[in-house]
Amino acid sequence: MRLRVPAAPGTRRLASLLAAVLTLCGCGVAPTSTEDRGRPPVISYSPTWVTVYLLRDGRLEPANIPVASDSAKDIISTLFRAGKQPPRQGLSSALNKFSHYDTNTTRYSETAQRNAPGGMLGYRLNVIITGEGAISRAGLAQITCTVRQNKQESIWSVEVTRLFPGTPQSFGEHTCFEFRDLAAEGVRLPP
Repeated sequence: MRLRVPAAPGTRRLASLLAAVLTLCGCGVAPTSTEDRGRPPVISYSPTWVTVYLLRDGRLEPANIPVASDSAKDIISTLFRAGKQPPRQGLSSALNKFSHYDTNTTRYSETAQRNAPGGMLGYRLNVIITGEGAISRAGLAQITCTVRQNKQESIWSVEVTRLFPGTPQSFGEHTCFEFRDLAAEGVRLPP
């Protein structure tokens, strides 16, 4: 059991007086003017650079573009944007009448499908687009080779699907190797 001993009336008065004096006098630090000590701290953003494939005279040509992250979704979105505002004169895109809608990654169910060494995991990237009509072979090559260039180890193939308008349509599963005839002179495409 604790016993509480009341404080003497003079002690309480002394504590209140001391608190009032400290409040009126401040904390003892004299105010000073502001001094400039250099640049303020700033968080700097350094973008990731990816290689996208655009077209020059109908042939695949690489272009380096900054991207927010190296996720497949950001890479494909950057490819579609770069086609509308090419980084260099003379570059164009077969994707301008389409828009990137979404990307989904699925794992290959059997490693025997790709003759992969034991223990390696491979993925298929399904790129979902929207827009009127069928996508050209050059457009498929742009998407496929851009993904394969930036995600070579993990993405084994790219499947392109147009979701709407109209009935959804699959344009098949592709690797960049099948588009080697579309490479510009001196350009080596990823597998």
